[in-house]
Amino acid sequence: MADNSIQTSDEGSHHFAFCVQYRGSAFSGWQRQPDQLTVQGELERALGTIANAEVAVRAAGRTDAGVHASGQIAGFSTQAERPVAQWLRGVNGLTSDDIHVAWIRQVSADFHPRFDAVSRRYTYLFYDQGRDNPFLNHLAWCTDSLDDTAMHTAAQVLLGEHDFSSFRGAGCQSHTPMRRVDRCEVRRAGDWVIMNVEANAFLLHMVRNIASALHQVGHGAGSAFLRELLLRRDRQGLGVTGPAQGLYLAEVSYPTYDFPAPPRVPLIRHR
Repeated sequence: MADNSIQTSDEGSHHFAFCVQYRGSAFSGWQRQPDQLTVQGELERALGTIANAEVAVRAAGRTDAGVHASGQIAGFSTQAERPVAQWLRGVNGLTSDDIHVAWIRQVSADFHPRFDAVSRRYTYLFYDQGRDNPFLNHLAWCTDSLDDTAMHTAAQVLLGEHDFSSFRGAGCQSHTPMRRVDRCEVRRAGDWVIMNVEANAFLLHMVRNIASALHQVGHGAGSAFLRELLLRRDRQGLGVTGPAQGLYLAEVSYPTYDFPAPPRVPLIRHR
């Protein structure tokens, strides 16, 4: 996928990485779009105001409209001389309450938040109390009661490297459907059923499609459903994609940077 970032001279530039949280239901996705409110657009507007110059922001992943982040990693370069504390205070003061930058760190010129990442973790939230909730409808998949134990057991078939064509969204531009999943767990925390998936990379809508398949398992589709779907290598066997509002980009890992631990996904108890 082409990088449409604004190009700037690197001479005399300072380079920063930062962790940003956002409520995705407030935006038309991450990526800058004309006449649309986007996370990238709002961050670039705020940082540009502080720098008094155009600032291009790159991210570890371009989340879709409605998808949230608690641990998105992004980066920018600028020739403006500002203390890190001023960048942090300024960007949080110039963006809405739907965006919060947790930290900013200076990095080397060759840092790239997307290509330097070795893994990403997504969290998907189900609120399984059998009804819509006006306070949570934009933050989770509100659904009937789920069998979280069956979901967790079924999810283990996804571990390892596989052809994930059955979980690949239409329009995916990846050259290969092969991905390596290192972790896929489902657990309950009170009224919540929480899915965590970590992989070296993800296909378009892959996590939302996994959530959809596990949702069906939680409603009695059977322990073999996910295995059969994976081996089928055909998206047509799955059904609907899980709604965007349940999905959170929770963590991005880098082997050569000791970044702070990501903020936790809100709403749920952690252990």
